[in-house]
Amino acid sequence: MNKEQLHKYIENSTGNESNICQIYAIKDGSVVYDDCWHGFKTEDAMNVNSVTKGVMGLLAGIALDKGYIRNLDQKVMDFFPDYNVKRGEKTIYDVTIRHLLTMTAPYKGKSEPWKKVCTSQDFTLAILDYLGGRNGITGEFRYATLGIQILAGIIERATGEKCIDFANKNLFEPLGLPKRIPHGDSSKDDLLILSILCVFSLLLL
Repeated sequence: MNKEQLHKYIENSTGNESNICQIYAIKDGSVVYDDCWHGFKTEDAMNVNSVTKGVMGLLAGIALDKGYIRNLDQKVMDFFPDYNVKRGEKTIYDVTIRHLLTMTAPYKGKSEPWKKVCTSQDFTLAILDYLGGRNGITGEFRYATLGIQILAGIIERATGEKCIDFANKNLFEPLGLPKRIPHGDSSKDDLLILSILCVFSLLLL
């Protein structure tokens, strides 16, 4: 299938492919494929949703390298001395940054309580209400976005900067990438240009 055939296939698709807005591929340091659909252009920012998890992992590594974070086994609660732990909750004191990064942090409940979190005054402190639980730390993998928001809070507490400002100064701008502008609160920002994601992928490789 050549580029024209792929473009037409996605353009006419009524299945999952109909959600595709951009494809941008790099091979051996050169752009080998760049195409867009639904009125999008290459430089348009997209809501990248869970890709933000990888970006937050990079920011945590930068904060560690710069000494804002002692080590990955530093306790989450070290950064939130003002948080009032719920009565009877003990597990939360043992949760570390490593648990957040590897998605082995324990949470109460089976689903992520985003309605309660997003209507709160402070996303991070609201999420801490759900961190921990009676089962303790089991090492079980649990895919959760909650931990990424806690990481954003840790970076802000550790550096004294908004997470988006820390990202611009220490990640985006040093790479020559456009400065990101938050939509609303900086810790909720998750818009990125697809070509930027390719740069991140090459860095991680």
